Amino acid sequence: PGAAQSVIRFGLAGVPRRHPDYPALLLLNHLFGGQFTARLNLNLRQDKGYSYGYRSWIEWHRQSSLLMAGGSVQTDVTREAVQETLKEFHDIGGGRPVTDVEFQAAKAALLRQFPLSFENSWQVLEELVPLVSFDLPDDYYRTFPAEIEAVSLEDVRRVAQEHIDNNRLMLLVVGDRDVVEPGLREIGLPVCLVDHEGREI
Repeated sequence: PGAAQSVIRFGLAGVPRRHPDYPALLLLNHLFGGQFTARLNLNLRQDKGYSYGYRSWIEWHRQSSLLMAGGSVQTDVTREAVQETLKEFHDIGGGRPVTDVEFQAAKAALLRQFPLSFENSWQVLEELVPLVSFDLPDDYYRTFPAEIEAVSLEDVRRVAQEHIDNNRLMLLVVGDRDVVEPGLREIGLPVCLVDHEGREI
């Protein structure tokens, strides 16, 4: 009650880390919400001014990974922010296909940022953990740049169509119920109220 902001989290279950589409999905996420100039942030922050930062990321796991998207938005634009995010999911899934400019920028950014992941001992340790967690080959990071270079625009468009499904999206909004609930119900999605422990009210 009285919260100045709502916290929005979209979730979509996806493929395991060792899936062949991993490099293409990495690029797709980067241009969707993984960098400052990605679609989500350009829309929700730069264009609409709803949020200080709005992004997406993928939590990779052995069985089913999780594509997450969201951020904190002003309470009075919670409904609008949810609607814009749904639109962005629809667009990236085929409504507004990835452009070559977006694709090339995302690929260049990923490759330029890659060496920065090994600047200090803590970062090196963080990069070693996935090798063990996902049974990756010891020389994985030697081959990673070539793996990203090999991804085509068609690959990214294909995985967007195959893996982004609005019908399977889950949404969590944490905010001032009295203010945000009526607007969320107007969107037409099923609404389930839960307390701070996740128990249905």
